[in-house]
Amino acid sequence: MTYLKRFPVDIVKIDRSFVAGLGIDPCDTAIVRSVIDLAHALRLVVVAEGVERQDQLDALRALGCDLAQGYLFSRPQPPEELTDWLARRARSTTLTAS
Repeated sequence: MTYLKRFPVDIVKIDRSFVAGLGIDPCDTAIVRSVIDLAHALRLVVVAEGVERQDQLDALRALGCDLAQGYLFSRPQPPEELTDWLARRARSTTLTAS
């Protein structure tokens, strides 16, 4: 905890082991909630790692988590494929005017 105050930290990452237990293990849910609340009180951004299921993402959203990463969004990719993946993703989420 001292490092959160002492060093120029602006992002806190929640370990995948706690994300895996969201909605299953009350202790994991309490830890995730507490980390998010503490980070926000310190004006830090919170990233949850290891998000693999929609229910995990829904729980993280409900708890106020800022960002998420994991297989729910994409498997790891080589850098040369990232640009194409981002372009496809942008096209699929862009609303078109009719």
